[in-house]
Amino acid sequence: MSYIPCMNHDGFLVNPRGLLWVVLPVALFVLAPVLCLFARALVDDTGRLTLEHLVVFAADFRQIRLMATSVGIAAATAVAAVVTGVPLAFLCHRTDMPCRRFFSAACLVPLLIPCYIQALVWTGLSLPFIYTPAGAVFVFTLSFFPFVTLITGSGLRSMDPHLEEAAILARGRGQAIARVTLPLIMPHIMAGAIIVFVFAVINFEVPDVLRISVYPVEIFIQFSAFYDEKTATLLAAPLIFLTLALVWVQMAYMKKKPYVAVGRGGPRPVLYPLGRFSKTGAGLAGLVLAVSVAVPAGVLLQGAGGPGNYVQVWHGSRDAIFYSVFVALASALIMTGLSVAVSVYLVRAKGGLRTLLDYAVQTGLAVPSIVLGIGLIHVWNHEWTGGIYSSSWILIIAFVCAFTPFVVKVISAAVLQVHPDLEAAALLGTGSRIKTLAGVTLPLCLPGIAAGFFTGFVLSLFNLGTALLVIPPGRGTLPISIYNFMHYGAMDAVFAQSVILVFMAVACGLLVYFLYRFFTNNHNPQDHTRE
Repeated sequence: MSYIPCMNHDGFLVNPRGLLWVVLPVALFVLAPVLCLFARALVDDTGRLTLEHLVVFAADFRQIRLMATSVGIAAATAVAAVVTGVPLAFLCHRTDMPCRRFFSAACLVPLLIPCYIQALVWTGLSLPFIYTPAGAVFVFTLSFFPFVTLITGSGLRSMDPHLEEAAILARGRGQAIARVTLPLIMPHIMAGAIIVFVFAVINFEVPDVLRISVYPVEIFIQFSAFYDEKTATLLAAPLIFLTLALVWVQMAYMKKKPYVAVGRGGPRPVLYPLGRFSKTGAGLAGLVLAVSVAVPAGVLLQGAGGPGNYVQVWHGSRDAIFYSVFVALASALIMTGLSVAVSVYLVRAKGGLRTLLDYAVQTGLAVPSIVLGIGLIHVWNHEWTGGIYSSSWILIIAFVCAFTPFVVKVISAAVLQVHPDLEAAALLGTGSRIKTLAGVTLPLCLPGIAAGFFTGFVLSLFNLGTALLVIPPGRGTLPISIYNFMHYGAMDAVFAQSVILVFMAVACGLLVYFLYRFFTNNHNPQDHTRE
């Protein structure tokens, strides 16, 4: 008897059993380091389940103080990122501010400057507060506010403009913003704030550069300086519990709302006139970009010195540069391929298993880079896996585990914007899921796939915390080289390498963009829509 697939109520023909064999291994792959850490934290030496170790550490005043410092910095960063990012998103997507399209794209540029390089830049300027928790909040805000702008902008772009138009006619512009626009985008604002909080509370690099004692730095010290694996593992557990709870809360809050907007645009949005304040709005947006992009770029270029220093750095760091590109490229390709299958399943499938796998895949968002490195050592540092652990594969595995959740979010947003009826019509004509996926779904998702690849590449290229722990012998990435030169005090080399690192990320973005334009010009996905 031949298998006759059934159409779900979204209209797309899904074979859950087939896609499940792809999604389930990805979920387990991402979860393995975290599960290993939980097992070591909750099981004693005799193999029995116990909370004794966690209770002992919870009663340690020093650990409580460090956790309170980390949470305080993260909470202040989330508030500052919302105060900065939400008005920028509103100015770019809901007003007639001059050059709003430029600012909409430029607000994402700070993401191309790693947060630890932002910290290096501002320490070089000798701000009086930079080596305090306030300095960490300042650096984190400059690095992470684009996430709030991006997610809030996605919410504004996905809104039905007719709701705002009706509210304006009935109540006026002010009431329309207060009673319609803000309540509808509040899930996006909260999701952005939670993501910023999680990124700040798990970050190790910025507090390490600023010499601030926080919880992730304590975990790193216990593992790398004292070689106390058990203590580092136990310290990691409360932090993971906190961040996991927050990630799952924001997932429940967002449900199937897109985190990013990667489509070609919808109905014309409502634009609020700024009148005589239009130049003020553009000035505020320009000020934010000047502080987060122009100042760091200027300091890096000035500190890097002349061309001779770049030549010297190139000869000394050439192997690290090529190795960083190789590992980031391999990681991005793997996580993009996996994320396509995962995204199709998570968007089109239904049921409790789909929800469970969604939460499992996104668990990696909550794992600090240092903690992930410790978990990967537990999982892969064995005699029968020694070949993987001592090769570049361990670093690729680390990046895939860490950043696949980000790529899944980007590509899922693109899949959400593909109307299921197009896939259903193509399936009736071709009779093949593979042809439907390759001929309709993937071409229509090409902007999201390109954005997902770029996201995975840049995050892998910039990673420092995990790479410090799992880098194979005799190898080194450019961020590790920057980190080492920073501790040696060779700041001219640090700035030159930082410029090269940022340039590599920008070059990748331009390359992906031009390749995307080339392929879409030769195979326009809108042809499928017309058909």
